[in-house]
Amino acid sequence: MYYKKNKSRTFAVIAIIVFSIIVLGVTVFMTIRNTRDMQAILEESIKTQLISTSLAARSLLDVDAFYSYNSKQDIIDDYENFSAVMANLRSLKDIVGATYIYALKYIDGTYFFVFDTDEESDTIFDEYEIYHVHERAFLGYEAAGIMNVVDEYGSFNTGAVPIFRDGQIIGIISTDIEDTFIQESIAASTHNIIVLVALLVVAMGVMIVIVVRMMGNVRKAEEKLFKMANYDILTGLPNRQYLMHYLEDLSSKSLKAGEPFAFLLIDMDNFKKVNDGAGHDAGDELLRHFAEYLSGLHEQSKEFRPPAGRLNVSARIGGDEFVQIIPGIKSEQEAQEFASNMIANFASEDIDRFVERYKVGISVGVALFPQHTKDYNVLIKYADMAMYHAKKNGKNTYCVYNEDLFRTEIEMLQEAGAGDRRQFRGNR
Repeated sequence: MYYKKNKSRTFAVIAIIVFSIIVLGVTVFMTIRNTRDMQAILEESIKTQLISTSLAARSLLDVDAFYSYNSKQDIIDDYENFSAVMANLRSLKDIVGATYIYALKYIDGTYFFVFDTDEESDTIFDEYEIYHVHERAFLGYEAAGIMNVVDEYGSFNTGAVPIFRDGQIIGIISTDIEDTFIQESIAASTHNIIVLVALLVVAMGVMIVIVVRMMGNVRKAEEKLFKMANYDILTGLPNRQYLMHYLEDLSSKSLKAGEPFAFLLIDMDNFKKVNDGAGHDAGDELLRHFAEYLSGLHEQSKEFRPPAGRLNVSARIGGDEFVQIIPGIKSEQEAQEFASNMIANFASEDIDRFVERYKVGISVGVALFPQHTKDYNVLIKYADMAMYHAKKNGKNTYCVYNEDLFRTEIEMLQEAGAGDRRQFRGNR
C-alpha cells in the first residue's frame, strides 16, 4: 500500500514535469509561429511599399526623355529636365523613407544607371549588376524581394517595376530599403523567445519545487498521522491496528514464499502489582523498558513501516500485552527454544528496578504459521489460548499451541463459562 503511494507520488511529479515541458514546448512553438506570421506580414508590407514607391517614382519620369538617354552626353544635353526629375525622385525617397530610388536601362548587353538618388554619388551611366527582382521587372513584372541583397553599399530589400513606352519595356525603376526592419524583427523575436523560454523555465521550475515541497509536506503529515494511528505512543512499538494490517500482508507473502514464522503473544506477570504499589508512572517505565528489551531481539522492531518481507516485528497490542513475530521458525522445538531463552534473558537482565521487587515475569503463548493455521486471525486466537495456559501453569513460562489446548479450552468454556477465564486473566 505504501509502495503504491510512493509510486503514485513519483508518477505525479513526473506528470508535472512532463506537463511543464509540454506547456513550454507548445508556448515556444506558438511564439515562433506567431513571430514568423508577423515577419511574413512585415515582409508583405515592405514588398507592397517597395512596389508602391517604384510605381510612384515611375509616374515622375519623362518617359520620352528616359528613352532618349543612351549616354552621359544625352543627359548632359538635357540636364535641366534631368535635374528636375532627379529632384522629384529624391523628394519622394525622403517622403517614403526609402534608401535609394534608381532607374536602369539595358544597352548593348549591359545594365546602366540612368537615375540614382544616391546623394553621395553623382555619377551617371555606371554599369550595374542586377538581381532577380530587377530581372523580373525587365521581363515586365512588378517585383519585390525580401532578399537581403548585400553589396558594397550595404544590405537591402528591393522592389522594381518596368518602364513602358508604346507598349515596350525600355527600362525599370527600382526602390531599395535598407534591411533593418527584418533583421531587427528577427533579432527582437529571438530575444523575446529566449526571454520567454527563460521565464517559463523559471516559472515551471518554481512550480515544480513548490509542488514537490507540498507533496513532501503532505508525505510528512501522512507519516505523522500514520505513526499516531499505528504506533504506540508510550513504547514506540507498532500497535494492534498496525499489527493486523501487517499480519494480513505477511501471511499472504509467507504462504507464497514458503517462509514460516512464529507468533508469540506475551503478557507481563504481576504488572498490576507494579501499578498498584509503585504507581502508573512506574508501570509506564516498566513497559518502555520491556519494549526496548523486545526491540533488542532484532533490528527491525522499531523501523517505521517495515516491509512485509521482513518478518521480525514487535508490537504492543494492549495494556501489558505484546507480540513478537519470529522469522524462520519451522518446528515447535525451535519455538520453545526461543521462548525459553526470551523468558530466561528477561529474568536475568536488570531492565527495571521494580521487576525483582514485584516478581514481574512474562507468560508467552506461541502459535506457528502455517503449521497451526493459515489464517492470521485464528493464529492470534491460538497464541492467546497458549498464553492463557502458560498463565494457568504458574506464570513466567511459555506454552506452544496444540490441538489438546483447543479441546481443553472448549471444555473449560463449556463447564465454567467465558467469565471465569476473563476473571482469571484479569487477576494477573
